[in-house]
Amino acid sequence: MDESRTRQELINASLRLAGWNLADRSQVIEEVDIDLRESTGGGPADPPPYAGHQFADYGLLLRGQPVAIVEAKRTSKNAEVGREQALQYALNLQRLNGSDVPFVFYTNGHES
Repeated sequence: MDESRTRQELINASLRLAGWNLADRSQVIEEVDIDLRESTGGGPADPPPYAGHQFADYGLLLRGQPVAIVEAKRTSKNAEVGREQALQYALNLQRLNGSDVPFVFYTNGHES
């Protein structure tokens, strides 16, 4: 199953079961845009539209602050593949927001 279906059919269901309301952007943001352009000092005059951006699959929020990043992988990939990616997303969010992102999750819908 590709990543999109994995998210729709497995990960979203797990998040709902854990009490997260995916329709409430004050709780869950899908495709969290982590804009690193300011922190890296800019770049070329006409960069591609998303140059300098990272996109975390899910950001879980509590009182408006990110408390977790969730990185999704397709079911055929080992969930561990997303570990470093999720950690880097969380560290970059911490640096940009000045607050901790205490939890990092990575999953293929079956393994976490």
